[in-house]
Amino acid sequence: MVAGIGTDVVAVARIKRAAARSGGRFLNRVYTGREREYCLARRDPYPCFAARFAAKEAVFKALGNGLA
Repeated sequence: MVAGIGTDVVAVARIKRAAARSGGRFLNRVYTGREREYCLARRDPYPCFAARFAAKEAVFKALGNGLA
C-alpha cells in the first residue's frame, strides 16, 4: 500500500549553507555515517548531500511527515 507520493527539490546551496552554519551538526543529524562517507568521497560532496536530502524528504512527505 502506498501512503502517498512525495517529491522534493533541494537547492545545493541551501545544503552547503546549512552544513557551514552548523559546523557539521547538520550533516551528522541528517545523514548516516555511510552517507557522509559516500558523499565526502566526491570531488564536490554537496550535490550528493542535496540529492540524498531530497530523496529523504520525498519519502517523509509520502508518509505524511516532513524533515523541514
